Amino acid sequence: MADKPYYPFKSIGSISSLARTLGVNPRILIDISEKAGDSYTEIQIKDKSDKYRIVYDPKHELKIIQKRINSRIFEKVEYPRYLQGSLKDEIQKRDYVENARLHSGAKTITRLDIKRFFDSIRPSYVKDIFLYLFKFPEDVSEVLTKLLTFRGKVPQGACTSSYLANLIFFNSEYSLVSRFRSKGYVYSRLLDDITISSKSSLNEEEISNIISSTVGMFKKYGLKSNNKKKAIEHYEPLKNNPLSFKITGVWASHSGPKIRKKDRRYVRQMVFECEKLYKICSHSEEYHKIWNKTSGLVAQLKRMDHKQSASLRNRLSSILPIYDDNQKNNLLMQVAKCLKTNDRARNKYGLSVKLGRIHHQINILSRTEKLLAKSLRRQLNKRFPNIPSKKEYWHE
Repeated sequence: MADKPYYPFKSIGSISSLARTLGVNPRILIDISEKAGDSYTEIQIKDKSDKYRIVYDPKHELKIIQKRINSRIFEKVEYPRYLQGSLKDEIQKRDYVENARLHSGAKTITRLDIKRFFDSIRPSYVKDIFLYLFKFPEDVSEVLTKLLTFRGKVPQGACTSSYLANLIFFNSEYSLVSRFRSKGYVYSRLLDDITISSKSSLNEEEISNIISSTVGMFKKYGLKSNNKKKAIEHYEPLKNNPLSFKITGVWASHSGPKIRKKDRRYVRQMVFECEKLYKICSHSEEYHKIWNKTSGLVAQLKRMDHKQSASLRNRLSSILPIYDDNQKNNLLMQVAKCLKTNDRARNKYGLSVKLGRIHHQINILSRTEKLLAKSLRRQLNKRFPNIPSKKEYWHE
């Protein structure tokens, strides 16, 4: 695995070649890039702390292009192991859990955060990624930059933005990592969350050097450290809980990422609540919601190798949510309406979304009515034999 992001293919040498790569007419591609500034919808979403933030949802045509840039350009890059955020990896997962795993056994951990990361990445740095990492020519790099930026920044909400966030430091991060590695430090970054750890206890001067070196890299790109989220922790076995290091939302123990005892107790309680609700009403909307939430929590336990995940999964599998007659009839009406869909709509994204939702509902129906569910699937597959899934649609 390279220490620096690496693009192992030939440069896309012209606008026409870029258009062929993305499966679109060159004139349409240019037109979409010129209108990209008017191709987003602002959406307010509430985060875990109940604060609202704005994300930008690309409109239909631009979203298709961006999905194809991901699958046909960004996903072809070889990414170093220290980058852990929102990257596909067929060999080993990269996410918040694996990020925490990298720092297992540490005695000193320094955590830093980049302030307003996406909003602070300027188009000039995006263009540099295409010019100097991908080695695309000026005109190709300019078009791609227009397609992936909005109002002078990288829009949070576009599917391409996490890739740009991973690549922003492509020409300097590797040297910082190399210096840290020579001192026995482990560096990782999950988008705007940076963690540097050491298996030995570090003094104030060593920690100060770590921080100044990392923040110095930020400043080269006009970025600032979020001092409110800066944290330094030392592992002292006689004083501290061995699960005291929290890294990107996961408690890192000496053996690997774990969920704390009180959180495991909460998951067990949720499974118990599901069992009680199942006896009252196994088809209510409330039950479907709480079961799905609990299933996700149990999956997280399994992800971190907690032993009780298997028994909890077995308990959930014996109390699956089902549909009552009203829900079944509603599904039958949806299927009947879908089967009458005009052929002109067969290639539209909305149909892919609708079919995905209906197939999910049919899976729930199959828990009690296998033959009916099988019949519905057969009718839909006969009517729509080549409709791509939602995921496949974007990667055409």
